[in-house]
Amino acid sequence: MENPHLLPLPPTLGEIRPVTDPHETERHHCRLVVPGSLADHDLQRRIARLRERFRVYAGTIPFGLWGEGLALTQEMRATTDLLLPLEEVRRAFRRLIRLSLPVAPSLDGTPLQRAASWLDCLERLEPPFRERDPARLLELLAADGELRTRFLFALFVPRRHGANANRYPDQGRFLHRWLEANVGKGRGRPLRCLDAACGAGEGTYGLARLLVEAGFAPDGFSIVGASRDPLEIFAAAHGFFPHDPARQEAFRHLREELRMAGALERIRFTTEDLTAQSAGADRFDVIICNGILGGPFMHGRQTLERVVAGLVDRLAAGGIILAADRFHGGWKRVAPPELLGEILAGRGLSVVEAGEGRAGIRGG
Repeated sequence: MENPHLLPLPPTLGEIRPVTDPHETERHHCRLVVPGSLADHDLQRRIARLRERFRVYAGTIPFGLWGEGLALTQEMRATTDLLLPLEEVRRAFRRLIRLSLPVAPSLDGTPLQRAASWLDCLERLEPPFRERDPARLLELLAADGELRTRFLFALFVPRRHGANANRYPDQGRFLHRWLEANVGKGRGRPLRCLDAACGAGEGTYGLARLLVEAGFAPDGFSIVGASRDPLEIFAAAHGFFPHDPARQEAFRHLREELRMAGALERIRFTTEDLTAQSAGADRFDVIICNGILGGPFMHGRQTLERVVAGLVDRLAAGGIILAADRFHGGWKRVAPPELLGEILAGRGLSVVEAGEGRAGIRGG
């Protein structure tokens, strides 16, 4: 069975403005995630094979089945991956995702891809989905569209990605001062802003709030939030977090605040891969690229240089690029802040400290 929702792509996967009507969100959601149960011979075959593997595994392992707080050892990981190979589990989940969505989001940042074994994956999945038997979890997800929606958003828009519209307050204060010193609010065209790698959009909405607080009229700016992940873009545009009610409620308050200020309509979201910038893209006065450069997904010098080059190509004369992060110190050793500053300077930008990160400023 091929996914009947593969074509055409839903509008939520292209450019979309924030949606506050719950009926419209539900309409778009039904086009994004295939509803109801999934009847697919290949998926059922994979589940049956995993069920047999788990039966042998559960009857063989000397350390007992996984439980919260279990101290994992390399021997446990090796034994688990021998009897219950994570790559086989991945292939089954990839099939489920393929059947559920019109596009295939990257598994790179998910527990399915980053874990060393199924035991490690269980440690990282959110509590409702910590089912020891992967076949059982797949059966439940295939049978229940609502549960599958929660799982997909928990997998691709996890809680740990930091639901905070003011995650980098010092950077925000720096940008506020820079705008006051360098940007006239009454100029002839709106301030054009890009939140590259926007994730689920908290920083995008936070930037809109900062601009309102800095005195910009709603028609004095526009903001584009971009992510390569379609579920992140859907969550950002719709304030939709079925796996995280507290985050959804925080979004509702923030978006209502911006709507009352007339700023919500100045935001749009789009899917975009930072590593594959298109020629002739729009130019922006402010580009924010937080939480990505120098971390687990982008840390090699060549990758950083390619991404920075694409961002600089989109920076207008007199514009600014800001990059901050809260990566573990281990990533600072792999890609120290000085490296990013060196790359920005190599593209002709003036580099300065900017709160929790760095900024590169293009001459006018």
